[in-house]
Amino acid sequence: MKQITSSHPDAAALLAAVLADDGIVVVPTDTIYGLSTPLSSRAGYQRILEIKRCRSGRQFLHLASSLSMVERYIRTWGCGSKRRLGAVWPAPLTGVFLAGAKCPDWVGETIAFRIPASGLLTRMIDLLGEPVVSTSVNITGEAPLGDIDQIGERVGEHVELFVTGGLTVGSRPSTIVDFTGANPVVIRKGAYDWEAEAGDANPSN
Repeated sequence: MKQITSSHPDAAALLAAVLADDGIVVVPTDTIYGLSTPLSSRAGYQRILEIKRCRSGRQFLHLASSLSMVERYIRTWGCGSKRRLGAVWPAPLTGVFLAGAKCPDWVGETIAFRIPASGLLTRMIDLLGEPVVSTSVNITGEAPLGDIDQIGERVGEHVELFVTGGLTVGSRPSTIVDFTGANPVVIRKGAYDWEAEAGDANPSN
């Protein structure tokens, strides 16, 4: 496994090149270290399932670089409101939406997206040209790994590139809110306090 620091001047380009070849990378997000592969990569998706030892059909979160990129892959903003989410993102808030026609078949009926507060990640995604899977570095059912040495021991032989450092929060995963129903529903409380910030629950799109 090759390692570089988040401050490496070519980090985003190196990451995008690995991802474009169906590779898997470990990157610091604005919440925790995450395993990433392109949304469109069936091979990468299957490899992450194997790394995490989780069942086939498991859904993961995805990172996008902009509202317009998210919009390309969802059917509708639902009760989330493009306007409201545009005011919130980038933030450690993940929204669940109905999956659009551009999503690969293994995604399922819904897809979870957020825009991270990380210039490295948004540059990487822009260079790649599509969203990426983002899931915690751990075996399913175990706590996410945040220690560099532990991550290297656990997944080092299974990933192509590991970017160290650069965490801006580094302790709690993102809050997940389901926007597919009539009103937003918090399905995981995390680093973003949706209830405190939401205001009116169902603004116009």
